[in-house]
Amino acid sequence: MKEEFDHEQGYCRKLGHHLSFGYCHSERHGLPCPKIRDCWFTLIPIDKFLAENFAPDEIQYLYEPPPPKVSTLLELIERSRKAAGQI
Repeated sequence: MKEEFDHEQGYCRKLGHHLSFGYCHSERHGLPCPKIRDCWFTLIPIDKFLAENFAPDEIQYLYEPPPPKVSTLLELIERSRKAAGQI
């Protein structure tokens, strides 16, 4: 049951304040926040919750290492330049 832990409150490392678990497991248009495992593993059985409520292909990204920050920054700069018509 997806709503089982919705009332739980935890600190969001991404946004910097406390949020309900309900927000975290549906933050990405019904899919979990990429940091859900980092934020909730001490409070609820997060891997069990994910396995019971999402298909493996829906949450595969949660188990992959994040891209390097430099790559992400370069990609954002490139998108901004394109949007501004500089390239």
